[in-house]
Amino acid sequence: MVKIKIVLTASVMLINIILFSQNQKKTINYSKKPYWIDMIKDPKVNYFEAMKAYDVFWENRKKPLEENDVIGQSKNVSSKRNFLSRWFKTKEERDEEDIKKYTLDVKKFNHWKLKVEPYVQADGSILDADARLKLWQDQQ
Repeated sequence: MVKIKIVLTASVMLINIILFSQNQKKTINYSKKPYWIDMIKDPKVNYFEAMKAYDVFWENRKKPLEENDVIGQSKNVSSKRNFLSRWFKTKEERDEEDIKKYTLDVKKFNHWKLKVEPYVQADGSILDADARLKLWQDQQ
């Protein structure tokens, strides 16, 4: 009888834990991974959520240079470094690699932002192609 009560109590507790964990809304940590890259490819993305993902990701990082800044003029010291320092990169070198890796994506994001800004609704949704066409036809 005692064993049945223990098993029953443990089962109820387990079910409560499972149900509670399913009800919690999972928060996304935008600072770790560039979710904004995939967000701009989704036509049903919320504009404000994409902007938040972009801003949080770049909050503690150095952004890539813009197109009008000087390109390819960083000094290349890798040939002057010794053998061990070529294998182990400094934090600045790792940051520079990240910047180079995301340069094109930042340019795409800025282009996406300019393209969809006129069609953003108050709730953050973006008008689809049909709604944009209808809007254009109404203005003509």
